[in-house]
Amino acid sequence: MEHNAFLLAIVATAIIALLSLTHLPKIDLGLHIKSSDKYLHTFAYFTLSTVWLFAFRNKLDNKLVKIVLILSLVIYGIVLEVLQGEITSYRTADLYDEFANVTGILLAVLVFDKLLKWFNSI
Repeated sequence: MEHNAFLLAIVATAIIALLSLTHLPKIDLGLHIKSSDKYLHTFAYFTLSTVWLFAFRNKLDNKLVKIVLILSLVIYGIVLEVLQGEITSYRTADLYDEFANVTGILLAVLVFDKLLKWFNSI
């Protein structure tokens, strides 16, 4: 199962990169929420962080592992934002997107123990 968790985390990481660096048509979901893009960033990085935390769940007692994982996710988000601004003509780097990414990461860290307990109970 641990192997599957790492594979899922790698796939999720690749999907986030693909979605961040490709031109996707806008889909109108009928949700006209101001700054909904930021909610998508928060959700995406919450999900990404959760799968990585799950992959490292047996090593999270080591604070250094947890800190390195969190910093890696933050740096990953920054790198993708910079790449959006530098290598695409249809996306821009946005500091507020990175704030939303970090919000998703921190939310995942805050609720992960409860999610893990729930997962282990099913």
